[in-house]
Amino acid sequence: MLVVLAVVTLSMGCSGDTSSDPSATPGAVDPQESSYGIDTDAFPGNLHLVTDVILTAGQSNALADGTRFEPANYPQQDRIDRRILVWTQYNGWKVANPLNQIWENDRYPARLWDPVNSNNPPGYQIARAIVDADPSRVVAFIPTSTPSQSIRYWRYGEEPYNNIKQRVESALNDLPSKSNVDLIWWMQGESDANADDFYRRELAALISGWRTEAWYGEGNYFIANETVGFDVNRIFHELRIDGDPYTDYSEATDLPTRHPGGDHFNSEAYRIIGNRVQRVYFDMRSANGSQ
Repeated sequence: MLVVLAVVTLSMGCSGDTSSDPSATPGAVDPQESSYGIDTDAFPGNLHLVTDVILTAGQSNALADGTRFEPANYPQQDRIDRRILVWTQYNGWKVANPLNQIWENDRYPARLWDPVNSNNPPGYQIARAIVDADPSRVVAFIPTSTPSQSIRYWRYGEEPYNNIKQRVESALNDLPSKSNVDLIWWMQGESDANADDFYRRELAALISGWRTEAWYGEGNYFIANETVGFDVNRIFHELRIDGDPYTDYSEATDLPTRHPGGDHFNSEAYRIIGNRVQRVYFDMRSANGSQ
């Protein structure tokens, strides 16, 4: 069976997947939830209200390398929202502010790129789509990404895995009313372009390893996100038909990239990815009787 963060086949005609998606044009924002007047340096006062914890993991596409968070141009999709919290590298839980917070400065191992994460991160966009779909929710996400690494890098029990485990446990220890990760979202595979049974075994082992953790277990969700067009997508598709109601995948092969023929999604793609993952996650929860 395969394993933070899914369940219907989404088509180009679905809301959020085409140019009709609100991410394609600026939209209105509830003034109470707009970016203005929110102090993202202050300790968030709503940690006790967190409903969903998401762990994001993978390669540079999980980091959204080279994208930009643009609240001036996309005030609905790229905004600061009190209901979206992030585990920061040095300051613990904060209201998520991709413009000036350091989230993953070491990125397991050290990858000292721009120390200020101004990317348009998928964890943020998934959380944003969740609170847009259900305003009662407060979503906290824990970003981890390691560019340019094969899936073997994340093997259970080895140092990189243990670093991520320690990060998750530190984050959960600081949440007063949550002790588990609800969703692990995975985008990796560019370094395993010729995916075969090796990748299938490694992914199954990775999910099984995470499920041994008290903070994840058997009853929480795993969503693999399609890469731009690598063979690993075929293995991700198996998550939908493997008989495990807690695993699935989210489509992305039709989404725009930063450069023609490139393997990195652009900012618009991550806004759409957020919407798609939210729908898959909510459908999985509904199918399993979760709220």
